[in-house]
Amino acid sequence: MELEGSEKDTVVTQISIGGFDHHVKAIDLMAFLEDKIGLVFRCRLKTSWTAPESYPNFENINRLNIMKNNETKQVKPHAFVHFATHESVTSALSCSLVMNNQPLKVTLGPENPYRMNQRRRTTTPNKLSDVILEIGNLVRRDEFYVAWKGPSYGVDFLVDPFDRACKFCFTRDTAFSFKDMSQVVVMKCDFKVEFLVRDIYEIKQYTDTSYLVVLLQLASSPRVWYRTADDDIEVSVPFDLLDDDDPWIRTTDFTPSGAIGRCNSYRVSIPPRHGAKLKRAMNYLREQRVQENHLRFALKFRNEPDFGAPMSDPIFYVHGEKGIPFEIMFSLNVVVHKGIFTQHQISDRVFDLLRTQPKEVNLAALKLISSYKRPVFDAYERLKKVREWLLGNPKLLKIPRKLDDIAEVRRLVITPTRAYCLPPEVELSNRVLRKYKEVADRFLRVTFMDEGMQTMNMNLLTYYAAPIVKELTSNSFPQKTKVFERVKSLVTDGFYLCGQKYFFLAFSSNQLRDSSAWFFAEDSKITCKSIISWMGKFLNKNVAKCAARMGQCFSSTYATVEVPLTDVNFNLEDIERNDYVFSDGIGMITPDLAKEVAEKLKLDINPPSAYQIRFAGCKGVVACWPAKGDGIRLSLRRSMNKFDSKHSVLEICSWTRFQPGFLNRQIITLLSTLNVPDEIFWEMQETMVFKLNQMLTDADVAFDVLTGSCAEQGNVAAIMLSAGFKPQVEPHLRGMLTCIRAAQLWGLREKARIFVPSGRWLMGCLDELGVLEQGQCFIQVSTPSLENCFSKHGSRFGETKNNLEVITGFVVIAKNPCLHPGDIRILEAVDVPGLHHLYDCLVFPQKGDRPHTNEASGSDLDGDLYFVTWDENLIPPSKKSWNPMQYDPAQAKLLPRNVTQKWS
Repeated sequence: MELEGSEKDTVVTQISIGGFDHHVKAIDLMAFLEDKIGLVFRCRLKTSWTAPESYPNFENINRLNIMKNNETKQVKPHAFVHFATHESVTSALSCSLVMNNQPLKVTLGPENPYRMNQRRRTTTPNKLSDVILEIGNLVRRDEFYVAWKGPSYGVDFLVDPFDRACKFCFTRDTAFSFKDMSQVVVMKCDFKVEFLVRDIYEIKQYTDTSYLVVLLQLASSPRVWYRTADDDIEVSVPFDLLDDDDPWIRTTDFTPSGAIGRCNSYRVSIPPRHGAKLKRAMNYLREQRVQENHLRFALKFRNEPDFGAPMSDPIFYVHGEKGIPFEIMFSLNVVVHKGIFTQHQISDRVFDLLRTQPKEVNLAALKLISSYKRPVFDAYERLKKVREWLLGNPKLLKIPRKLDDIAEVRRLVITPTRAYCLPPEVELSNRVLRKYKEVADRFLRVTFMDEGMQTMNMNLLTYYAAPIVKELTSNSFPQKTKVFERVKSLVTDGFYLCGQKYFFLAFSSNQLRDSSAWFFAEDSKITCKSIISWMGKFLNKNVAKCAARMGQCFSSTYATVEVPLTDVNFNLEDIERNDYVFSDGIGMITPDLAKEVAEKLKLDINPPSAYQIRFAGCKGVVACWPAKGDGIRLSLRRSMNKFDSKHSVLEICSWTRFQPGFLNRQIITLLSTLNVPDEIFWEMQETMVFKLNQMLTDADVAFDVLTGSCAEQGNVAAIMLSAGFKPQVEPHLRGMLTCIRAAQLWGLREKARIFVPSGRWLMGCLDELGVLEQGQCFIQVSTPSLENCFSKHGSRFGETKNNLEVITGFVVIAKNPCLHPGDIRILEAVDVPGLHHLYDCLVFPQKGDRPHTNEASGSDLDGDLYFVTWDENLIPPSKKSWNPMQYDPAQAKLLPRNVTQKWS
């Protein structure tokens, strides 16, 4: 019976059952349920699962350490049942089932989005059974090296239009290690190797002597799942059914040689009897625009050298050779990890070639090759030709001038199955890289990601047992996956790369959000411990705070002027009331020091009125205020001081400047809740879209968009428009306008970023004079103008002036994220002559029962940006704020001692 492509019910037809005796078989349970409830399509009975604190062990196991399965703790028997109708599920859930005097427990499967979406499935996958799977690399156009062979039988290949994915499913014995135990237990497990159709960049197809052969070449490694499989299965129908609710668990590369991680080609040999199904599968892949190539010849294939040899390192890389610098080996691995060269092409001839030219020539050649989109089958000849071409164009070998605030950072991306060396990126430097610039090449930024460069989420690191197992074992705690163990091992023990061993150093707050961290390759002189010691004293009893303080030194900053500690007041009094700190994160800087900083940043034409800073162990914002004549040029509050440090260079993260205002989905939702008519947002969106559609043909509209909603990003295009260039005839200008238009339309579609002409994003500051009352604020903004476009980091094209406007009346302020109606604050902006030296910032009062910053999403004044609008259409009709939400911080978990760091 064939159901592929047929309609299926979108209702639940599966349940999980437990509570029966160990001697019950699947056929017995199926007969019982059919007698009491209704027709059963499939019954899968299990007595095993992944025990807590156990992990798959894919290494070669000593047979003497293997325990018998019955020596380990097994879970109580349970079953996953697939009924014919939804009514049977309803009946099973509502009645009390008793089997052999044992009351049965009945539950639905996990109600997560994935399972709920699977129940909407209308097509079954194209399933090709008993295929032969071989993983390897195409080393020449007609030769394939095999790195791993799948099981000799029982391998299924599925092309699934519903999930837009391809899957290999099979069963194999797997060893499991337990925490604090040397012995292992071997259990039978189902494995699923899955990749999205969009990850296939080419399919090669040909006919072998007795098989239909498909060679899938992937752009990224597949995702790997497993689940225990000591199943007793009884099926009553001949057609394929949906997968049951037994959860799959993410894991790492199970091949001893790391074939899944380092190889990108999958050779699938399909029995001819599946010809019709293969044709349907290939038609679907063509519809998805997967490139297809029919070969007129059969590929030669053989086992790779050292076939089956286990990997010696947790990540794969081409090992270095004597006389070849680290920088060249890293760049060579960039090319190999991208799949342009294969490891088998990197021969002694290639290494000898790299030794014959200066480092700059080799680096330029490898950088150019790393930009290729297709693999190269002769690494030696291609590298030789590229170097010859570069030597004939010496201008391409010119080394750019190095700047103090710019660093070239090497990156490594680690996924569950592999690692990618990425080309060095130029980015804003930090305190540590500037100090250790002589060994900057030994710093490495490591990012942990899922396959396909997707974000690593908690589902990769933890898993829950099936709901029925939770009920039977009373275990609802998340368990750690093998992927978690891989990440933990790399962070704790470090890893080798290109002849250097890297150890975990620290991470900044931004890196933590991206699952990134800094690693460092130690030597006898400079170690991670010595770097941390130079950074400062971190005397914290809370682990998270201690890590955040260390990361403060890795914030991307501009180094400006050195301020002697004698010119700094570290004890400026905080303003506290009702257990709130009104001055949390805000300090003061004198005009002369602020001018020096602006000159260093080449912002002296229109000097900012406030800076977000890092100084010694302090972080926060300093606003410009007149000097008191006591020799103090920088005043910092105790709330700004996070750790002890002797570093005396004033570092700048950001500064106040013109930043156009945009709504987002959260702000729109809350304003709508506060009775701002939805028509207002619709009209603003329509106006924005109209202008974006006109900007490629109407120069006046384009100029309006660039000066009003693009901040500094539109300066060059605005200058070109003012000089008379037209987008219709100038391709460079049209290209810039097209990019700006595409970026704003993307923001509008994905985040509802609607431009607000009467709005800004402003940095928060404090009224040090104490003249503002509770509910008031001071706002002075620079207005968009052509003159401001003529000044960019000190490049003066003409005389400029700062057009300022003082805002008065009711304003709406908000800080992201904002989820509660009370996060929208309605304040009255007033004109205070004593605050006119502050502009492009939002000045809050120091009076009141609670800081307005804290009322707005629990924020403070250490650099937070606030959305501000004085557009009357966006001010709620009541002109009153909702009661703010209480943002009391959770109680920190403190150790009985200061946090210490383990050094390898």
